[in-house]
Amino acid sequence: MSLLNRLRLVSRALPIGPAPLHRLRRLASLGFRLSAWAQLGRARRGGRPRPGPVCVVGFHGSVLGIGEAARGLADALRLAGAEVTDWDISALFGHTLRLDNPAQTEPPKTASSLVIFLNPHELVQLVAMVGAQPFKDRFCVGFWFWELELAPKTWRSGMPYVDEVWAGSRFVADAVAARAPKTLPVRVLPCPAPAPDAAPDRSAFGLPEDKVVVLTAFDARSGFARKNPIAAVRAFRQANTEGRAVMVCKAAGIEGAPDQIQALRAEIGAADDVFLMTEWLAGGQMRRLVASADIVLSLHRSEGFGLLPAQAMAAGKAVVATGWSANLDFMTADNSMLVAYVLVPVQDPQGLYAGGRWAEPDVDDAAAKLKALIADAGLRQRLGARAAKDIRAQLDPLAVGRRARQWLTTDNT
Repeated sequence: MSLLNRLRLVSRALPIGPAPLHRLRRLASLGFRLSAWAQLGRARRGGRPRPGPVCVVGFHGSVLGIGEAARGLADALRLAGAEVTDWDISALFGHTLRLDNPAQTEPPKTASSLVIFLNPHELVQLVAMVGAQPFKDRFCVGFWFWELELAPKTWRSGMPYVDEVWAGSRFVADAVAARAPKTLPVRVLPCPAPAPDAAPDRSAFGLPEDKVVVLTAFDARSGFARKNPIAAVRAFRQANTEGRAVMVCKAAGIEGAPDQIQALRAEIGAADDVFLMTEWLAGGQMRRLVASADIVLSLHRSEGFGLLPAQAMAAGKAVVATGWSANLDFMTADNSMLVAYVLVPVQDPQGLYAGGRWAEPDVDDAAAKLKALIADAGLRQRLGARAAKDIRAQLDPLAVGRRARQWLTTDNT
């Protein structure tokens, strides 16, 4: 397990506030930067795209959004005819393996290219931990996500170790490009959203058949304040005055934000209209949960892509979401309900985000839009049908895979 992940575990067990923990992480990061520099050199860029096998590096066996993104791109590349191997680095970073995934846990012996689903600070850790060999003489792409308008200054330390950056959205690409040297290409490649392969199964989740089901979901490790589930519960309660609906609040990684989860439990209270679901769900189970819902609600303060709204739209669900940040790449006023917001300074008790600004969604506006959808099955159906059509056009896995394969094999310099 990496030192930074050990610090995370210590922070959960001891009363360490965000500020001192951040200082400890910075000290650990300095050690990794020095080690990575000794292993690979400060400026390794110089690889060029060329035909050959592709290795997708990421958290393939873990229930993480960035792990889902890595698996999605690997599948898309295979659809496009690429020879792909998966390198699962979950154990190196202390993430529990919860998925039955065949990815290998050692660096590939043969690969022309690496697509690495690690943000720069973790990429530096990986280089420090495994050494230079997996990266030498290969075209290295960093697939990065960020949720604020400007990437952290600390990301510059990881930029020398990639030949190109792929961002999941224009929002992220702009944030990275503002920090990156002009010699580092930054491209936008969206996460693929495949056609749904799961059927509704409300009985498996204890959900009523005679109610409209609203789903909101978040991973506390990705930022409780950013995902903003308490606002989602408040909007739902304000919308559900006639009792026609129930809400599923699906939470993952709750051990990373105990105080925030306690506040969420207090907000939900003892009423039976909101179900807090905290058990881990594998990919197929989560897809069945989405299929079992009628509406998906995301009152995020910012997104680097918006994987759940995209997957819900692909499944033909009506989606209500904050009208700001990366999800606007595929969400419009015609295919979803976009919630009004104001931009406010970032305040994050977990210390994952600092500085900059993000959105504060209007709960009243969200409740009004949600109320209209709860009351009108026809509206839900029309919105979901348009959403599915637009997602097929924009996030088709084969099209995404073909674009990625072309970028990995064709040198346009």
